[in-house]
Amino acid sequence: MNSAITIQNNVHLERLLTKDPTMEQYMMTAISYVMEQARRDVVSAAATALKHDPRGAARAVRRTIYRRILGANLNILRKKRAGQAASVPASTRGRSADTERMMGYQGSDRGFILRFVNKGTDKREVSTINAHAIRSGNKASRGFIPGTDFFGPAAQAAIEEAAQLLSVEFEKIVKQQMQ
Repeated sequence: MNSAITIQNNVHLERLLTKDPTMEQYMMTAISYVMEQARRDVVSAAATALKHDPRGAARAVRRTIYRRILGANLNILRKKRAGQAASVPASTRGRSADTERMMGYQGSDRGFILRFVNKGTDKREVSTINAHAIRSGNKASRGFIPGTDFFGPAAQAAIEEAAQLLSVEFEKIVKQQMQ
């Protein structure tokens, strides 16, 4: 996604960022507001791509806001690899492990479903075990699931719209701070 707002050699903006300590917070608030609208657009595209979504997998679209560079990104939630919080055992909550497995639904599961629907699967063929198939060399086709590829176009359109809205919001903030 190539949509970005580039602010180079803007003396007034640089002076505001260094002089006013609240300016960065105003910018972060504007970025957060605009990216939340973009996230909602992509979630609605995901809901359209998923015909039947009883577990709310469309909610796995997340926005990431970068503090040091005043930027943001949209992505599909991935399970954390390190630093995960310890979960409370099922026996403490009074439910069996099977009940927890069936009733509980983690956000990472939503992300898996959304990535699965977006990308699809490859065609798989496996060797069969019966004697006739071994002699003839036949393989059993397990088929494939075609991907819908909804995320790329939806996120690109949402980010482009967010970039335009963000430029308007930055302009308002800078004018307000210059007065």
